[in-house]
Amino acid sequence: MTTLSPDGPVDVAIVGGGPAGASLALRLLALGRRPLIVEKEDFPRYHIGESLTGECANLLDELGLGDFMHGAGFPVKRGVMVSGASATAQFWVPVEGLAGDGTRFPATTWQVRRDEFDAKLLDTAVERGALHIKGECVDVLREGNRVCGVTIREADGTTRNIEARAVADCSGQHGFLCRKGVIGPKDRTGYENQVALFAQVKGMRRDPEPNDGSTHIFYGRRHHWAWSIPLDDEVTSVGIVLPKGKLDRNDRSKAEQFAESLSLVNPELIARTQHAEIVSDVHAISNYSYHVRDFTGPGFICVGDSHRFLDPIFSFGVLIALQEAKLAATALNRWLDAPAKMAPLDDYAEAVSRAQAVVEYVIRTFWEFPLVFLRLAHFSHRGDIAEIFSGRLYSENVRDIEAVGLMRDLLAKSGKMAA
Repeated sequence: MTTLSPDGPVDVAIVGGGPAGASLALRLLALGRRPLIVEKEDFPRYHIGESLTGECANLLDELGLGDFMHGAGFPVKRGVMVSGASATAQFWVPVEGLAGDGTRFPATTWQVRRDEFDAKLLDTAVERGALHIKGECVDVLREGNRVCGVTIREADGTTRNIEARAVADCSGQHGFLCRKGVIGPKDRTGYENQVALFAQVKGMRRDPEPNDGSTHIFYGRRHHWAWSIPLDDEVTSVGIVLPKGKLDRNDRSKAEQFAESLSLVNPELIARTQHAEIVSDVHAISNYSYHVRDFTGPGFICVGDSHRFLDPIFSFGVLIALQEAKLAATALNRWLDAPAKMAPLDDYAEAVSRAQAVVEYVIRTFWEFPLVFLRLAHFSHRGDIAEIFSGRLYSENVRDIEAVGLMRDLLAKSGKMAA
């Protein structure tokens, strides 16, 4: 990748070159703005979160990446199968699209290898004119209470200041602006005492065609669940999420803990992984759930995981990154024209907070009231749940969806979440 140096202040310094940062750069370029991406890692690089929701396909088309996605050979995802501890606790959530008149129709999306997918997004942003510096952001520049740039440490160890009219934190769970005290602190959201172990395996039994490329979620009881996401004809991404205390022993390797964990969640998972062989390193993440308030302000904005991350059970991660980047680009473009007015950044914060609140309703209802969620998703409000998963999260009237109101009221009345 070409490394370029800015010859003066850039419009937006973007911290992080993952899907949030790269797609934000692409959106800003389309608006005539001058973005700079600062990324410390070499791409391609391994990353978890391989499953895309239906709306991701539309967002990638808008970015001009539709032909790449259709030609890359990624497995086609038609939906999500959820299997509970009993044979009767099973339901299917299809991938659907939304027509202009609000009607739904069958659609598809993809499972992606994030190393290839993320590298394509970043390469495309650079090819279209985004500046890129390989380095680590180590501090922010300020003028009074306004953020006006970043200090970076380049690969050779030298540091320098980059002036920018605005800074966008797209650093993911690294949380650059939070660590620098610009925003924060992190509020834990109730899922932080979990640990996820994940690896790539061969030999796992999949769903029959045409759903052999779709996601399968296995759950046992609260905070005990697993995923399987096909990555190609043979390799499947498998992850197990358990309460942290289940894996506190330090006398076993990650591979040993992973193999043991396959038997702790769900009988269907056990049956499907009888002949599975680990073909990658085993990775672990813990304490990964948080929420940061006041994530926009004079000269700065946070996008994606840099301000909020929830239990990833329904694979909203890439959707949130791409959609928030789209909204952030619009907000920054308006703010750069009139930096004395905070309304564009406030509107962005309201929109993304509303959407992520609905994501939390879905996740908390699933865990706290699984039978209620099963009834909503499989019987009484099947269309509503599919509509939420299809991408309506970011519409202004998402809270008017009947199932959203039912979940919100149930959680509020039970004391599990404020209304």
